[in-house]
Amino acid sequence: MDKSDIILVANSPGELSALVKPVAESLSDNLKDARIILVLTPCQYVSGKELEYIKTIRGISEIVTAKDYKNWILRNKKPRIKFSKKGVVLYLGGDLAHAMLVAKKVRSPAFAYVQDRIGWTAFYKGFFVPDLQAKSKLAKNKSFEKKLEIVGNLMVDSISDLTKWSPQKNVITFLPGSRSWQIKHTTPIYEKIIKHIRQQMPDITIQLVSSPFVEAIPIAGTKTISFEEVGNSELVITIPGTNTARLAALGMPMLVIFPLDNPDVIPLEGIPHYIGKIPYLGSRFKKSLADTLNKKIKFFALPNIKADREIVSEIRGVIDEEDTANQIIALVKNTKKRQQISRDLVESMGEPGAAGKIAKEINAALSKIT
Repeated sequence: MDKSDIILVANSPGELSALVKPVAESLSDNLKDARIILVLTPCQYVSGKELEYIKTIRGISEIVTAKDYKNWILRNKKPRIKFSKKGVVLYLGGDLAHAMLVAKKVRSPAFAYVQDRIGWTAFYKGFFVPDLQAKSKLAKNKSFEKKLEIVGNLMVDSISDLTKWSPQKNVITFLPGSRSWQIKHTTPIYEKIIKHIRQQMPDITIQLVSSPFVEAIPIAGTKTISFEEVGNSELVITIPGTNTARLAALGMPMLVIFPLDNPDVIPLEGIPHYIGKIPYLGSRFKKSLADTLNKKIKFFALPNIKADREIVSEIRGVIDEEDTANQIIALVKNTKKRQQISRDLVESMGEPGAAGKIAKEINAALSKIT
């Protein structure tokens, strides 16, 4: 008998490490008779190293590249994969429309893991959400509330095999991001902050995290490490994004900075992307949008958003490097505060097990397909 197909749909590098990896490996461990296929959809943040990273994920049998996906959807040029008549599609990131289109092509039911936005609710069979907070937010429309199921936070599962917080004295780690524009923009700011820190703490050890997708720009006197090695840090300095959730799950005290001094470097999506390209008007539009979002959005760090309070400090707007360095030094010297931050971060992210629950639900869905 042919194996069942479980088709995972995702796009950005962050989703591959935080969502696809734990789900694919749990499915591989628990559904031995299923074949796992990953469909990559178009993404402006693509690094070119996605296929190399996917090889490190256990259980994925076939990959449909973003190029092959576009040919499939736009030109009806089917990938060189013989899809099973029995399968399920699972959305793990990007635009919900992509997973819907894939499901239509293979004539399989579709499910989605969502955290803060939802769509195509009539088409999807069910939505997996991380917690009651997310469910309450997404269930404002009571007509599809029954489709929402709490499974836990996949980002907690994504760090299950990593070392939890085990700090070494005077070790600080900087995360510049995993996208080229982030790294180019944050590295000069980090360099200035590090210079101020070293003036006051000459015995400090500085580490710089390099993403598997885009290499960090070296900073003199720093040690380049992988994300898997951050556990020895007394404090981590990072920008907003998926890593704030993964660091929180590890219990890593952090300080989050969001530089908005040059909004021109920040890429936008959809119609705003094209407005931002217009000479002169585009720059003014991006600055106005950045100012509006900075005032409107309460928190950018994911653990702060989940807890609806400031567990970790967020420094936003034009970054004062000396003042930021002073805040970092104060935190490094305040062990009790960092310990409390660590406890609050772990609590905010919840328990592991989401990937296993999703695997169980996918197995149940497959068993209903004749």
